[in-house]
Amino acid sequence: MAPALQGKVHGTIIEIENHHHKLMEVFEPCAPENHLGFRLMDCFAAQVSFNDFKTNMENEVLSVNNWKIELDALINELKEDEHAAYCGTDASLPANVQHQVASAYLIYRQGDVVHQARYIASRVTAPDCSLPNVDNITLFTDLIVSARQAVNLSVHSGEGHSLAVCCALQQWFANGGHSVTFVMVHSHFEWGPHHEAHEFVRGLPPVSSRRMATSLDSLCKKAIATCLDSWSTMFQNEKYQGHNFLLLQNLNHQEKH
Repeated sequence: MAPALQGKVHGTIIEIENHHHKLMEVFEPCAPENHLGFRLMDCFAAQVSFNDFKTNMENEVLSVNNWKIELDALINELKEDEHAAYCGTDASLPANVQHQVASAYLIYRQGDVVHQARYIASRVTAPDCSLPNVDNITLFTDLIVSARQAVNLSVHSGEGHSLAVCCALQQWFANGGHSVTFVMVHSHFEWGPHHEAHEFVRGLPPVSSRRMATSLDSLCKKAIATCLDSWSTMFQNEKYQGHNFLLLQNLNHQEKH
C-alpha cells in the first residue's frame, strides 16, 4: 500500500475508533415511504424480483451445473441489452480478527466494467454513479437475505439504508419500464461478475486495526456472545452453579451402572 494511502486509511481507522461509542441508528417507522399501500413493494412489486438458488440435495452437482447454465444464459442476454446494467458484489472477512472487513462492487454494461469500488466496510461512502439509458439493473450476490432487507421497510437495524434504497428506486420506477433483479450466486460457484468482485475485493491490502461493528445488530450479537462466554466461565464455579443443575457426566456414569 502506498505510504500516503496507508496514512489516510490508518487516520480513518483512528477516527472510527474515537467515535465508535457514539454509534446509533435512527428508526423511522412513520416515514412517508413506509406508509401501508405506499411502500416500494406495495406499488412496484412486479418490478423487483429475486432469483434464489435452491439446491437439490439428491443431486447437488447436477443442480449447481444447471444453475450455472442459467446464469451463463442470463449474462449473455444482459451483454446484448444496451439498456441493461449488471453488478457483482462481494465482501471479504479476513480470518485474522485484527484485519478490517472489506467490500466491493463492479458495474458492467454490455460486458465492460463501467464503474468499480472497494472499501473497508467500517467506512463506506456511496459514490455518485449515474448510468444513463438504463432500464434494468441485475445484481449478483451471495447474500440474497441482505438484498431482501434492502427493500424491506419494517423497523430493523439498517433501516436507514433500506429507506434510502427504496426512495431512490421509487423515483426511478416512477419513470416507467424499469426493473431490478437480485440473483443468488454462491461463492463456491466461482462464477462470472460475482467471482470477479470477489477477486477484486481480495486484492485490497489488509488493513490492520480492531474490527469495528457497523450496525446495532452486530453490537447486539457481540454483547450476547460476551455474555454467553462470561456465563460459561462463571458456571465452572460450583458456588455460582449451585445445586439445581444435573451434570450430564454424572447422569451418563449412572446409566452405565
